Amino acid sequence: MTRTLSLALACALVVTLPLGCTKSTTAESGAAQATGPVTDVGSTGLKSSGNEALSTTGDAVHGKAIFSQNCSACHGATGTQGGVGPSLKHEKTRKNFAQTVAWIKNPTPPMPKLFPSPLGEQDVQDAAAYVQSL
Repeated sequence: MTRTLSLALACALVVTLPLGCTKSTTAESGAAQATGPVTDVGSTGLKSSGNEALSTTGDAVHGKAIFSQNCSACHGATGTQGGVGPSLKHEKTRKNFAQTVAWIKNPTPPMPKLFPSPLGEQDVQDAAAYVQSL
């Protein structure tokens, strides 16, 4: 019970901190808008799962920036370390793209609800694409 309360308080603190509390959009960040599925992202280290054409509409490169600003405090810098929140490595084996988007939009506590503010629709799609690449 104490651990659960501590976890909930830690997540509440993260949500109230000014880090990552500003809305970021593709236009504001200067990131290029994806015109198709992510299949090769060069030196970013992101991997293609090969099934993005069927499910992904987000930009994983921009999603990595969104993740760093809003999610890394709990899930680790790359999302694979875990911490207060679980590691998201191989999340695509547990949730498809649409399920990942739905989870980000309407998470179960202690994960904070960041949609529709500070994250907009495209930010959620991009963060989901990044999570799916882990």
